[in-house]
Amino acid sequence: MAVETSEATAPPLWLTLPAGFTAIDLDEDPGDRMQRSAELLDAVFPGAAPEQKLSAVIAAETALQAHLREGAVHVAGCLVRAEDGEPVHGMLAVFLRPQDPGPPGGYPARVAEELAEAWPDADVGVVDLPVGRAALAARDLTVPVPGAVWGVPGSTVSTVRQLELLLPHPWSPYVVAAVFTTEDLDHWDEWLPLLAAAFRGISFHPPRDESLDTLPPEQWDTVRKAFG
Repeated sequence: MAVETSEATAPPLWLTLPAGFTAIDLDEDPGDRMQRSAELLDAVFPGAAPEQKLSAVIAAETALQAHLREGAVHVAGCLVRAEDGEPVHGMLAVFLRPQDPGPPGGYPARVAEELAEAWPDADVGVVDLPVGRAALAARDLTVPVPGAVWGVPGSTVSTVRQLELLLPHPWSPYVVAAVFTTEDLDHWDEWLPLLAAAFRGISFHPPRDESLDTLPPEQWDTVRKAFG
């Protein structure tokens, strides 16, 4: 699926997301979106407790609004069933940030070092993806939850785990930031293979058009055909 960027000068970006990841309409009315989310939860997880569903809907909308304020160009809700049968949810947001990544090939290791220094409690590293190397950092965050969300006075806090992938665009002065957030820390190990699949689905080229196979061989894009 193509990601529409919020800036006319920003480069296009394509994502292929695994099952359970559903793109969110960023222009939809929040009330309508929350209603649809509640209906989806009822349909997919009819046995879930009402408070679980309410918590999931509120957490998802709260996180979405925060990402929109930060300039997200794509957001996907992630709803799957854990091995123990529990419904677990998270959110994947993608940002295109204007930034000069510096000398080719040096950005991931340099940024990983900077993140490790800035976030001493985070797990930081460098990963290889089909589109190149990227810096990766996972950390736990404590976020405030206003009491108004639950219709009670005062506020509470919630602990979420955030996994952030930072990938330099190969020919534009931009960095792709893919940020996954979830409250389901107990199921973190089950999220990791899904996130690996999502990150491998990042592409700077549109999917190959299979209709090109009907063209004469001399008109084939031989490089793209060889590598898909």
